Amino acid sequence: MANERKKKRPQGQSRPKHAPTRPDRKHAPAEPQVKRPPAQEVVYTQPEPLDRKKLALRLLTVAAVVLALFMGCSIFFKVENIKVSGNQKYDVWTVCEASGIEQGASLLSFGKAKACGRITEALPYVKSVRIGITLPNTVNIYIEELEVVYAAEDEQGGWWLLTSGGRIVEKTSESAAQSNTVLKGFQLLEPQAGETAKAVEIDPETTPSGEEEPIITITNQDRLDTALSIVYELERKGVLGKADSVDVTDMDNIELWYGTSYQVKLGDPGDMEKKIALMCGTIQKHEKEGSYQSGILDISFTAYPGAVGYTPWTDEK
Repeated sequence: MANERKKKRPQGQSRPKHAPTRPDRKHAPAEPQVKRPPAQEVVYTQPEPLDRKKLALRLLTVAAVVLALFMGCSIFFKVENIKVSGNQKYDVWTVCEASGIEQGASLLSFGKAKACGRITEALPYVKSVRIGITLPNTVNIYIEELEVVYAAEDEQGGWWLLTSGGRIVEKTSESAAQSNTVLKGFQLLEPQAGETAKAVEIDPETTPSGEEEPIITITNQDRLDTALSIVYELERKGVLGKADSVDVTDMDNIELWYGTSYQVKLGDPGDMEKKIALMCGTIQKHEKEGSYQSGILDISFTAYPGAVGYTPWTDEK
């Protein structure tokens, strides 16, 4: 049957030219093998010696370019305009004069730090100064002035305004002094505007601190420093100008008046930061609750350790 299925090619008929021929694998030529080059090994060589002359020449070139740019800026960028912002107590002319910056000075080399120092030294109400420049010809002076000052009396009966840092601002009248927080219990020694406050020493108070401990001498300078530390804490709590007076005459019974509403007993100078925080918190709580009763706040930590004692005033007072 298998032989019958095979069809014989007619005699005389050749294989078609387009018929594919099957290659003879036995006699096929072998494929050429590509030889890969061996991996190159890393070769370490000694670095070339540093050419000091070339390096010096390059450095000199860079320095010359920088110097040329700086000289060009110094020549072409001159101070022509001075702008002042943040000033309330001083006019623009006063601030400009205090800075010492002159018209026509080099905009890039007039000395910002020195100008800031001259302004704060000459103008006591200035708390801080920043100076910037705007090319090609403008200097910008940004100043921050004091928001609140305090009043104290000198040994001659004159009144002076000073900051919580102890810097004397200016002399004032007695009536004007009463509109500020008055510091009592000491007198200022020869105050001068722009200088640090010092207290007159008359009769330092000595108090025994214990049977076996040495006596403690309390000076008027201690009283001044304590009063300033109290108003500084008030500023930190945002209580600016609300205290009517701070009396440090008796250093064991310091007293503060918060307006005319609260008489605050602070005791000795210990834990003053905590005492001021409790005072502010108690007053804010009363105001939030709508309770505006006046009274005594005892924060001496003697009768009420670590707490506030509140005694409202009666109508009979």
